[in-house]
Order: sequence, then structure tokens, then C-alpha cells
Amino acid sequence: MNSLVGSNLTHHPGRTAASIAGVAVGVILVVLTVGLVRGMLRERGKRDAQVGAEIMVRLSSQQALSPTSLPLSIPMATLDELRKIPGVARVTPVGQDMEMKGDTGLGLRQIDGIEFDSYSAVSHIRIVAGQPLPATGDVAIVDSRYAADHKTKIGDTLEGLGRRLTIIGIYDPPASSRIKVPLATMQEAREAADKCSMILVKCEKPEQQEEVARLIEAKSEDFRIIFTRDLPSLFATGFSGFNVFLDLVAGLAAVISMLVILLTMYTTVTERTRQIGILKSLGASKLFIAGVIEKEALTISALGVIGGLLFALLARALLIRRGMTIELEPGYIIKASLAGLASGLIGALYPAMRAASQDPVDALSYE
Repeated sequence: MNSLVGSNLTHHPGRTAASIAGVAVGVILVVLTVGLVRGMLRERGKRDAQVGAEIMVRLSSQQALSPTSLPLSIPMATLDELRKIPGVARVTPVGQDMEMKGDTGLGLRQIDGIEFDSYSAVSHIRIVAGQPLPATGDVAIVDSRYAADHKTKIGDTLEGLGRRLTIIGIYDPPASSRIKVPLATMQEAREAADKCSMILVKCEKPEQQEEVARLIEAKSEDFRIIFTRDLPSLFATGFSGFNVFLDLVAGLAAVISMLVILLTMYTTVTERTRQIGILKSLGASKLFIAGVIEKEALTISALGVIGGLLFALLARALLIRRGMTIELEPGYIIKASLAGLASGLIGALYPAMRAASQDPVDALSYE
């Protein structure tokens, strides 16, 4: 059977190569799309966790994690209330604006509005070039990674908040968003005076953060508490909308692979009708005939999966050099591989049954 399968695949090398490429495209689609989304979320989670505060306070009406801008809805007067809570060392307000424009042209770009003095006291960021943020103005500071990726220098400008922002400083270490503007500038742009999106709380003793969180929650039932230590795992899990999107991508890839195999094997069975008749006249069983077709489809699928994974690894290396973060998850790689193999077997099922059920007399007389 193996020699028969091999000869059938090499009889039309162009069609076989096209079928392998069709399966590979499905694998590449799943692996790179999932890797890009997961990598983007994990990177953001790690940066947010490095902010230096132990607790993030939001309103309960806000999502725990959001891929969109958070409204500036927390009154700045709340800061004074939180400062009075035992165990709280420092607090700082933050505004958050999210744009559908990644640092490399894809994905999401976050801009934070901060009060530089209180924020730097919590996060320990320091200006390594230029100057710190003033209280207000159409200015911004960026982290060193952003400056290196975009070849940014002091005095350059960028678009954000519907304004042209002048870069006046570069900071380290990275913390939360890569672009920061004065909170007052964001409040003015969003028409939300004396409001912020969240409050970061630094505890006197990090080991007491659970107790401090309970005291904050007791202040108001409107508060939602998020521990920054949990952010990497929360972002790694992803947002429900993104998870649905990834599942749709995986399903679409499987359908593409199945249709490619179905078309290929159906055409193959039609062209080899006389060959099938000869095999049947020589005593080949229905199971043998169906097995040949299925084995051809499985071989094509396996080669497509291998080719797709190799191409995905190469593409990932090239995209990483452009500054993108792509996480290749073993779980999704296994799922994509199994989906590629399964779609090949399912796609070849009808052609295999059709070949096995052919009458040998009719098949031999087929022109």
C-alpha cells in the first residue's frame, strides 16, 4: 500500500504541493494569529505587573481587564480617602486611553495619563534622557524600548488623544504603557476634569496587601480590587472576545484544510476510476481502497502540518526582529496540528467511500 500511495502522490506533484500548501496555510493562520494575540496580552500583563504598586483600584462597573479605553470616572478626591487607610504608603491616579494601533502598526496601543511625581514614587521609573512630564501640556515620555524600536529622539512627535504630542523624555524601567502623558492633558482631551481611570496603591508592607485590599473594599462597594501580581496570568488567559475570535480562526483554518483535501481527493478518485476497477478485479477489498485514499490524505495533511509549523517559526523570527511579541503556545500548536490531520481524514472520507463503493465493471469501462 505504501508504494501505491507514494506513486499516486508523485503522479501529480503540482497538485500534491498545492494541497500541502493549503493545509499549511491553515496551520500558519492558527499558530501566528494565536501567537500574536497571546504575545501582545502577555507583554502588556508583564509591564502592568512591573508598575511597582501592589493593588490596582477600579470601579466595579469597569471590566477587570479591558481591551478598550477605561472611562475617567473615579473622582480625584478618592485619593485622599485611600491615603487614610492603614497600611497604604502611596497612591497615584492613572488615566488610560486605548487605540486600535499597535506600536508596530498592528494591535492595541495604550497611553497612560499620570501625575509624574506621585507615579514615579510608586513605580520608581526614572528619566534617562530629556525631562520629566510637567503637570500639563501636549507632551509625552516614552520608555527606552519604544524609543529604540521607533528610533525616537527627544523633540520627535507622535499622534495620541487626537493631538500631536511632543516627546520630551525617555524613561526606564518599562512600566504599564510605553507612552505616558500628563493626566491633566488626558482629562482635558476626554472632557473629564478631576477624574481618573484607576488608582494604584503601594502598601507599606507588600505582605499585607490582602488586608489593605479588604479595607479598601470596605470603604465602598463600588471599588474593584486587582492585585498586580495576578496581571500576567489574567492577561495570559485573554479577554472573552479575543478567545471567541481565536476559536473562530482555528475553526476557519480547519474548514479550509478540509475543503482542500476534499477537492484534491475527489479529483484524484475521479481520475483513477480505472485504476480502482483494476484493484477491485484483483481482489482488493473496500477497506483497502478506502485505506489508500485516507492514507494519501493523511500524508498530505502531515506534510502540510510540518511545513506550516516550519514556516510559522521562520515568520515568528522575522516578526520578532520587527519588534513584535509572538508567543507560540505548545497547546495551540498541538491543537493546530491535530486539527490539520483530522481535517485531512474527514475531508477524504467522502472520496474514500465513493472509491470503495464503485462497481469494478463500471470502473473498468470508465473512459
